[in-house]
Amino acid sequence: MKRILAVLGLVMLSCFGAIAQNRSITGVVADAGNKGIVSATVKVKGKSISTITDSDGHFAVMVPSGKTTLTVSSIGFSSKSVDVTENENNITVILALSTQELGEVVVTSLGVKKQKRVLGYAVGQVKGDDLSKAKEINLGNALQGRVAGVNVSGTATGPAGSSRVVIRGATSASGSNQPLYVVDGIPIDNTQQGNAGRWGGADKGDGLSSFNPDDIASVSVMKGSAASALYGYRGSNGVILITTKRGKSGHGIGVEYTSNYTFEKVFKTTDWQYVYGSGDRGQKPANLADAQDLYNYSWGAKLDGSQVLSIDGLMHPYSAQKDNMKNFYNNGTTNSNTIALTGGDDKINYRFSLGNVENKAILPSAGFNRKNFTLSLNATPNDKITLETNAQYVIEGANNRPFLSDSPKNANLSVYQLATNTDVRWLQPGVDANGFEANHFGGNIYSQTPYFATNYVKNFDRRNRFIGSSSITYNFNQNLYAKGKLGIDHINYEYTDIEPTGIAYNPNGGMNVIQQTRYEYNAEGILGYKNTFLDKFEVNAFVGANRQHNRSKGINLSGSEFIVPFQYFYGNLKNKSSNENFAESEVNSLFGSADLSYKNLFFVSFTGREDWFSTLSPKNNHTFYPSVSTSFIYSDAVKLPDWWSYGKFRGGWGNVGGALPDAYALVLTYNPVGQGYFGQPLVGTNGNTIPNGNLQPYNVRTIEFGTENSFFKNRLSLDVTYYSKTTTNDIADANVSISSGYNSTKINVGEISNKGVELQISGIPFKTEHFTWNTGFNMGYNQSKVVKLSDELKSKTLADNRDGNAFIVLEEGQPFGIIKAYNYERNASGALVYNADGTLRRGELVTAGKGVAPYSMGFTNDFSYKNFRLSVLIDAKFGGDVFSSSNYLGYRLGLHKGTLEGREDGIPVNGVDVNGAPVNVTANAQDYWRAWARGQTANFVYSSDFIKLRSVSLGYDFPKSFLGKSHIEGVNISFVARNLLSLYSKVPNVDPESNYQNGNEQGLERGGVPVTRSFGLNLNVKF
Repeated sequence: MKRILAVLGLVMLSCFGAIAQNRSITGVVADAGNKGIVSATVKVKGKSISTITDSDGHFAVMVPSGKTTLTVSSIGFSSKSVDVTENENNITVILALSTQELGEVVVTSLGVKKQKRVLGYAVGQVKGDDLSKAKEINLGNALQGRVAGVNVSGTATGPAGSSRVVIRGATSASGSNQPLYVVDGIPIDNTQQGNAGRWGGADKGDGLSSFNPDDIASVSVMKGSAASALYGYRGSNGVILITTKRGKSGHGIGVEYTSNYTFEKVFKTTDWQYVYGSGDRGQKPANLADAQDLYNYSWGAKLDGSQVLSIDGLMHPYSAQKDNMKNFYNNGTTNSNTIALTGGDDKINYRFSLGNVENKAILPSAGFNRKNFTLSLNATPNDKITLETNAQYVIEGANNRPFLSDSPKNANLSVYQLATNTDVRWLQPGVDANGFEANHFGGNIYSQTPYFATNYVKNFDRRNRFIGSSSITYNFNQNLYAKGKLGIDHINYEYTDIEPTGIAYNPNGGMNVIQQTRYEYNAEGILGYKNTFLDKFEVNAFVGANRQHNRSKGINLSGSEFIVPFQYFYGNLKNKSSNENFAESEVNSLFGSADLSYKNLFFVSFTGREDWFSTLSPKNNHTFYPSVSTSFIYSDAVKLPDWWSYGKFRGGWGNVGGALPDAYALVLTYNPVGQGYFGQPLVGTNGNTIPNGNLQPYNVRTIEFGTENSFFKNRLSLDVTYYSKTTTNDIADANVSISSGYNSTKINVGEISNKGVELQISGIPFKTEHFTWNTGFNMGYNQSKVVKLSDELKSKTLADNRDGNAFIVLEEGQPFGIIKAYNYERNASGALVYNADGTLRRGELVTAGKGVAPYSMGFTNDFSYKNFRLSVLIDAKFGGDVFSSSNYLGYRLGLHKGTLEGREDGIPVNGVDVNGAPVNVTANAQDYWRAWARGQTANFVYSSDFIKLRSVSLGYDFPKSFLGKSHIEGVNISFVARNLLSLYSKVPNVDPESNYQNGNEQGLERGGVPVTRSFGLNLNVKF
């Protein structure tokens, strides 16, 4: 709380300061088409006073009284000097396009803004407007297809689920492999709260669901070690820098209102066989017990429309029910509203916004809500001091997050599996007269009735979050400055999971409650220097220090058997237990950076950071992380053809760190285990792993080379990068003798390699007075390889599916996260081997696919015609695979169309048995396909290649003439859609992106929420 108050104190400080006797100049910087130029620099000649333009090209700057000269510049435009008389207070500056340089200002490490031409490494840039056109609740999912080399995937859990963002391939066998997220210069927590596994579970979301896309100005993706080395041990997986919107100076208070309303519908439904219905061995159910025991068997007779007893105890036509998914899932809705107030003068500007999101998911009773309160204050009381403050308070809540993978509590799985003649609505309301779960599924108490799972099984979570930062910069002169910053990310999290009274597998019920508070604060100080020498050399350097402090504290409460039925609170449990947890750690750092340039055409940058860790042994608790990068603008050094506008070579090398051991992980801890002689207490060690005091963060070394080029007066641009990333000293398990009382210890021996190519092409194929077409294509290819796990361990299973016949594995010499499944058994001659009844025998476990696609790409197109705007994003992935349990179960249960073969006359088999004797029989179709599915699971590893029309936005800007003399400055209304079409997919019955895991165990599908297609309207009004 003290740290929050400290940040809030700096917020108040930003509102005050000594005010010099100066005057204010406001204005607009625009291009030849009178369109405002964002991030143009406006500098007072001869003074260390400058500002940048906002998203509309507006600026305000304090200047000394009297006549003054402003120097206005922006990458891609020719600089311009403007003389401003004493009586001029508002000006318009038109910049001409420059054909000699190309680029933009991008946000880099520690929030430093640099011209893109100076960078010796690749940086991806996404504008906030691109994220808010067709919105996603989770910011990570909104990055799909936007940046080359960034592989984004979500989980099959609906819009409130977590995202998985991996840059240039997985770095570690033991880490999360997700990047560090930094908001307005402050690292933030993106912890994934929970995940589904082999036995089920729920995706409880992550930290990226906290952010309102309407508040985001830009996102910078720092990909390689050269770009991220200033973040030290946290930079191994890349860094994503999020910059929120700022206030702007002007006349009065500006108001912007954005409203977005969308409908979500099931995107892809199952296409089962609808020839045969429920039953066994070609027979209809004979009685209620048969109907319920065979609720998910479609091995019965041909559907003939006759009356048959069904699982609800009533007679129904023995006819196809093809719309169970449409009948069960709702049409979801998402309503998002943001109102922002902006204003200021020459000394201070501000932006304050209120945002609200209400989502009703397609899964009954599930939903998500979020409220955002965001404040930005920037003040320049005089030419010496600059103050910046940003604060966000977020209130999030989710109800009934869906369970995935296995039952129980997974409504999706039951809907997928119902026999072809069963209507899911016959299972309503899901309870009997006593309020207990209705028995529709016979003796299978672990397969949940879907309406009971959605309406009576309960879970809900709440998160209150404060993210704040405040900084002060003091300019000693135009060359030397000092900057101090304080930031905090503070989270209060609560999660409750209730197994209600009457649930079939636990009739007396139970509950689990998690309450946790965690925060991180960072205090940072920088001393910087910049200067020009001999009109040829420039230097921009700084040194600094940072203290990172992390603290978490929580309690887990769990219990079983509600004393008073249907009363769900912890005190009502008969059997109760609790577990308290606490952790605290610090990292202290020194860092520095030096950028040198020669004639504005050759640039070299050096960075270094030393981190000291409280969680490591004092004898070996610090590591140094260096980087060097360079760029050369060869188009300024040699004469190129007129059609070749710009050319640059770049290269970078860096070494960064990886995940740290948890707090206290390197010391032995004990717990009471009972009593010994004479009542003396006995204690035992916690866990089966020997703490290793020499454990270190792993190292990630990246080298990259690239080139940037533009042609035809910057109408066409090409950016190509090659990189090689090697992880060494990865943390791995090593076996120890069981006689020691332990099973293993952790050591630094692992090695993982990633090599790849990134390509980005952009251009303006067509441009007239009224029509413009901007297009862009990005592609990333990553070749990963597990070089070494440990001296003893050559492979490691990360996850397996519910039936234990498909696995996600790390194996030396193979790509990261391969899928292993069982193949056919063959004899020495290569012939298939059968059992005596004609069913196939299971063969060896084989590598059947890759869980992560090596190719990812995106194709953007933006069209404008007069006041109309059309934006289209197509994204794709190639080379990956997925094990589909839905199709596997489809064969086992007789649902899949493939099981129609042999239903009438059997399946003729001509082969050999395990001894080489001939097998010439007609196999029963049910026996054959059930054994085939369970034995040869490699058949259910499908290519997960896809091409999707990911998002579409068609908008209209109302002309000024329509708005008349009102105070409205602009109105835009847009039709928006997301996941509109699947243009290419090879996975039957499910979406190729239907993973149920958020971690390294990519490539398993089972029982997820169907992917949705959303469409609606977006309204933006500015006053």
